Amino acid sequence: MRTAQVMKFKCIWIFFCILIVLLVSKNTYSSESSYPIKLERIDKSQALYNTPENTLAAKISALLSKDLEWFYETLTKEAVSINKKLFKEAGLDPGKKFDMVDESDKNFIIDKIPYKNGVILVGKMVVKDGSILIGPAVFIKEDGLWKQTIEYNTDEELEKYRDLIMPEEIISSTIKIYPKRWNLNWYNWIKEYMEDKEWIEQFAERVSILCMITNLKDNQGTPYSVKEIVPETILLNYLLHPQPWRFNSEEKVALIVKSKKNRYLKERKGFKEWHHTNELLKKYKSPVMLVKFNKFKAMETLPEMSPGKEYELTLSGELKNGKRFKGTTKIIITGWNAKHRWKWNHPDWLNSEKDIDNWWNKENDFEDWWKKTIKKHER
Repeated sequence: MRTAQVMKFKCIWIFFCILIVLLVSKNTYSSESSYPIKLERIDKSQALYNTPENTLAAKISALLSKDLEWFYETLTKEAVSINKKLFKEAGLDPGKKFDMVDESDKNFIIDKIPYKNGVILVGKMVVKDGSILIGPAVFIKEDGLWKQTIEYNTDEELEKYRDLIMPEEIISSTIKIYPKRWNLNWYNWIKEYMEDKEWIEQFAERVSILCMITNLKDNQGTPYSVKEIVPETILLNYLLHPQPWRFNSEEKVALIVKSKKNRYLKERKGFKEWHHTNELLKKYKSPVMLVKFNKFKAMETLPEMSPGKEYELTLSGELKNGKRFKGTTKIIITGWNAKHRWKWNHPDWLNSEKDIDNWWNKENDFEDWWKKTIKKHER
C-alpha cells in the first residue's frame, strides 16, 4: 500500500500536478492570502495568472474540466514542451493527467516561500483513506504572468517540503465541540452587516467555540498525553488556528485540565460548574486539552451550509516527536424560526445562541464591552 502511494506521489510531481480539491467560487487568489488556504475551482475567464495561487487554481480547474490546452497555459513554455515529450515517449495518452485529480480529496496550500527567481507553493492533500501528501511546486514569471516551472524540480532544497504520512502513522484522538449546534442565520447576518457596523464585527472577532482533545493513541493502542501536542500546530478543518485564551495580560493557545495550569481555568466564571458535570472529563482519567476557535471563522471553513444538516469537523496537529494526530466530531447547522423577532440593528440577536453565557467566552473585557453595547442601544 505504501509503495503504491509513494509511486503516485512521485508521478504527481513528475507531471507537475499538485492535487487540490476545488469548490465552485469567484476567488481570484490575491497575493495577500494567509496560509493555510483551500484553493477553489475557477472558470477560464477567472484565470488571470496574476498570482501563483491563481495559476495553480487555473491548472487544477483545467484538469477537473478535462481541458488540456487550458492546463498547458498554466505551465512555462519549457514545462509544456517537456510534458508533451514525456507523455509521447512513454506512449501515454495526455488525457491521463485528468486522473490525477479527485474531488473527494481535501487539499490546501499551507505555505508560500520566495525561491530564487520565483516562489514555492507548498501543497497538502488529505486523501479519502486518510493519507496525507505534502509537496512543493515552483512558479516563476514568464512574459509578465505566473507559470509553473520544472526548472528546479530536482533541487535538493525542495526535498524538505515533501512528505507522505500514511493513515496508520496518524495518532487518533477523541474530540468534542461545544456548542454542537451552529446557527446559519446568525452567521449570515454577521456576514451581511459586519462591514457597516463596528460592534457586530467586534462581537464576531471575540465569540468562540470550545474544543476538547483527549484519548490520544496510535494504531497499536499505545497512549499519548495531550501534553505532547504542540498547540501552535492545531488546526480546525486544516484551516483555522485556535483563538488564544486571554487571562489579564497573558495569552495561551491551549490549556490542560488536570494540570498545574488549572489556575487559569478556575478564575473563569462558570468553569467549576461545567467541570463537575462534563461527561467527557468523567470518562477519561488522562489530561484533557482545551482550545478555542473563533465561531464565525469556524463556520467559514464549512462547505455550503444548510439548516438541519450534519457536518463533520476535523481537528489535527502535531506532537513534539513530529507525529501527526487527528480527530473528528460532528455539529448540526440550525436556522431561526420564521417567527423570530430579532432586529439586525439591535445587539440582542448577536447573543441569540447564548454564546456569551458559555464560560469560555466570559472574559472580563468582553463582558464589559457587551454590557456597554446593550446599554447604548437601549437609549
